[in-house]
Amino acid sequence: MINTVGIVGGMGSYATVDFFRRIIDAFPAVKEWDRPRILIDNYCTMPSRVRAILYNERRDELVADLCSSVKNLLNAGAEKLIFACNTSHVFIPEILERIPEARDRIIHIIDFCARELRARLGGIERYLVLATEGTIETGIYQDIFSRYDIAVKAPGREDYEELRYFIEAVKQNTISAEVMDSFCRFVDGFGEDNIILGCTELPILYSECLKHGYIFSRKIHDPLQSAINVLVHLRKS
Repeated sequence: MINTVGIVGGMGSYATVDFFRRIIDAFPAVKEWDRPRILIDNYCTMPSRVRAILYNERRDELVADLCSSVKNLLNAGAEKLIFACNTSHVFIPEILERIPEARDRIIHIIDFCARELRARLGGIERYLVLATEGTIETGIYQDIFSRYDIAVKAPGREDYEELRYFIEAVKQNTISAEVMDSFCRFVDGFGEDNIILGCTELPILYSECLKHGYIFSRKIHDPLQSAINVLVHLRKS
């Protein structure tokens, strides 16, 4: 049984808060002590993950900060770790070089999403991932999903500006009717039936759209939900 979970957060803060709430919701309890302990390092002052990828800007500093967060959470008693940011997963190999003992502690949200979709949906092969340009440019989704014989496409560079617009609306807590209208049209404009929300801000925007009555014609998949499903399983085992 897993009793203590650590969240490497702050990338961004609203996504971390939302993820915390969703974990709590995943463990309905008569008493609070029926839930796992959750440790959060909302390390919002670390450098940009996207700029580190695209321009090699402050990359060493970023990796050092991510390592610091991991060490803090492990030292505080975290048995499993979740990075509440898709793009940060690009740096996990570098983190593990410095902290090899974290290897079996990290719940890799991209990997577990691929595993879940493979097990649950099997033959469906056409997926499209919506993510930051940093995540897209590294091809991390394509690489990891290919291990499970799942093909993943990504938007073209002409879509990057609009993706940034949606992500920043969540980061700045400025989701409006215009943002939701644009996001619904954007998602439904792709030819793939299955859309992966490969940025932790996008599930928040998607959820707000549903609350306001928007209907999407595409099937939406959230890697964070896959991580939560793993936590629930580990908590019960």
